[in-house]
Amino acid sequence: MQFRKQHNYFNLNDDRNNRKNSQHILVLTHLQNHETYLDHYFELLDKSSYTNKYISIGLLVTDSTDNTLLKVYQHIGRLQNRWRNQFYSIDVYQKDFGFNRKIRSPTTLARARNFLLSLTLKDYHNFVFWVDVELYSYPNTIFSDFVLMNLDVVVPNCFKKRNDNLLEGYDLSNWQESDESLRYQQQLLLNQVLIKDYDNVSIGRNLLVNMITHINLDKVPLDGIGATFTMVKATIHREGAVFPPFVYQHELNTEGFAKIVKAMGFSVYGLPTYIIYHF
Repeated sequence: MQFRKQHNYFNLNDDRNNRKNSQHILVLTHLQNHETYLDHYFELLDKSSYTNKYISIGLLVTDSTDNTLLKVYQHIGRLQNRWRNQFYSIDVYQKDFGFNRKIRSPTTLARARNFLLSLTLKDYHNFVFWVDVELYSYPNTIFSDFVLMNLDVVVPNCFKKRNDNLLEGYDLSNWQESDESLRYQQQLLLNQVLIKDYDNVSIGRNLLVNMITHINLDKVPLDGIGATFTMVKATIHREGAVFPPFVYQHELNTEGFAKIVKAMGFSVYGLPTYIIYHF
């Protein structure tokens, strides 16, 4: 007689379970010619206050002509062969998607992210964190802060690191629809795509980077998000939320993902005053 393994997903994101147990998180990052950023990327992860043994890391190396893959394996050897504080796992995958060296198509990026997710998400993962390799800094408590919030999908406010310390918005894909932007979309063809950055401003969307002065709001609902740093409850990915490489409500990739998540009945939030910096 053959027995099948039964998986219980009932309490993976339950608040009571969060208080009782350490939550296992999956950090996912896409790499393409990012050799020079890897030292800093792994340094930030290793300095996190979250316990390394509850962190799985999944890396996808695509279309690289530098030593990104070699550098990744050097870091894995250093981090995973020390006598303590190893990560739960670091898995590396390599697949070329035909990325242009200068312009990365949002459709191709969506395919790459979905590919990485399909290979790495395991039944013991509670939360998925999509983390950009080119981040300059984030609070070392960010993983625990976000896990304790227990929101469906949440993003911090991402700014560009400047030598003069002035604030310059970086991730313009975190936004709210407005009455003006919704009216504009009513005249679009069904498969017409709104262009990132430019259209978000021109059609009157409310950008998260412009909400930094909203000190009385700890979180705001969003309709579109980027992927510089994004937390997703693992169950939302399991139930079918992916990054659409096809047009969905005039969006692709991460912004289309937010639209899909909301259509499924889940929430998407941004944190106006929780700031991270990008190179």
